[in-house]
Amino acid sequence: MLVLAALVLACDGDSSDPSTIDTASTGAVTQEPGLVWLEGQNPVLPIGHPDPGVLRVEGPDGVTYHLTSTVDNAGDFPRFTSTDLIVWTDAGQGLFGRTNTPDRSLALHGAHYCSRWSPEIVQLGAESFMLSFTAQRFAAPQSPCPPYDEDSGIYLAWSPSPEGPFARPDRPGEPLPAGADCPLRPVLPHSLDIASDDCQGTYCHHIMRLDSTVFHDPQTGRWWLAYSWYTNSPPKVAWELANHGQHVHLVELDPNDPFAVRCDLAVAQIHAGNPHDAETLARLAASCPGCDQMLSMTRGPFGEEMLRDGVSLGVVEAPSLFRRGEYVYLLLSGSNWDSPYYHVYWVAAKSVEELVYTNPGRLVGRFLIPSDGQAFGHGSAVLGPDGERWYFVHHRLQHVPCEESGCARDVWVSPIEFDDRGDGLGEVHIRPRWPAEDPSFTVAVPTGERRAPNDAHRRGSS
Repeated sequence: MLVLAALVLACDGDSSDPSTIDTASTGAVTQEPGLVWLEGQNPVLPIGHPDPGVLRVEGPDGVTYHLTSTVDNAGDFPRFTSTDLIVWTDAGQGLFGRTNTPDRSLALHGAHYCSRWSPEIVQLGAESFMLSFTAQRFAAPQSPCPPYDEDSGIYLAWSPSPEGPFARPDRPGEPLPAGADCPLRPVLPHSLDIASDDCQGTYCHHIMRLDSTVFHDPQTGRWWLAYSWYTNSPPKVAWELANHGQHVHLVELDPNDPFAVRCDLAVAQIHAGNPHDAETLARLAASCPGCDQMLSMTRGPFGEEMLRDGVSLGVVEAPSLFRRGEYVYLLLSGSNWDSPYYHVYWVAAKSVEELVYTNPGRLVGRFLIPSDGQAFGHGSAVLGPDGERWYFVHHRLQHVPCEESGCARDVWVSPIEFDDRGDGLGEVHIRPRWPAEDPSFTVAVPTGERRAPNDAHRRGSS
């Protein structure tokens, strides 16, 4: 997700001739009882698809994945589908079913949206889907859209299908600003109706800004929203001076209405990501041989230490959550999105509440480590087609700084593999990866749920 600048490349997904993207398939297949192991090659989608959000949907014919991505001001959110995480088909129509003039705001039910980032679809029920996304929201059309000023919010819309359209004509109040639907809304975490910067005179973590993800814990049945927020700029209190930048919080949602934060002053609020958390940084550096390489939460586009208002500026963003066995895992991206230090690390605990960054008992480790001029971050953890193995679908930025590359980002898939480190916990530690060193990967697919690699016509893209 995007933090201090808004320069992105995107596609608007409006094509009326859906195509299948086959840049990633090698055609290699390995068989074993009940499974087919497919060989893939990154990237799985070409440049122009940053901040991918992926939903896994089970149906009578097997599993389908729906991927969408940031467009900034270039159009509607696109949608791609896959049955194996390797070969992706452009679904054609965007998630809102609307179009806009490039660089101008997108009109949705009387509001106007710019900086349209990090969309994610979540399934609430059999025929109930919610779209969450980041945007600057204005009362009047913007032509052109203004520069991003850390003034965004998180907005929500509904559809009976992951195909959309979202913000439907029969739901004129959508997209809704995220937050509680009750009189306590102003004193609980929420998004603003109209774009505005700073913390609005309340606790900064009460202003939801970007990088939303919704998580349903299958063990407890509770719903959570994770999001990023900013400190005041310039800092207004001593804590902000020492912790200036972008952080990650989680807040519990209403179990009867996951569109809303639970309306209770005692609602669980978990500060899970702090870019100035020295203890976690030290544990990350020591978590494996080589894990101290390219490790920072405070580096900018040229690898420089970021300063703002005379103090260090740090970034933690792009949360993604999943549960595996006894542990809830939270993946986070650190450093600025256009930095050669941009990376993904993980924390884990047996409950969401225990993910708080001040908990010394939570597990921590590095996952995607930059190397060879390539940085990795912001994605979705998804269960594989076999219902057992996990994968992380994320973007890659290569040849930084952006002045040379245009900040072009493509989509990669990285298996999430687990190690037993002899601490008595079993295979619960996520294995670190250097994706630039080996862009290949494999996906396990149940026999009979995926066509042979070369059975269908495909049109490549680059």
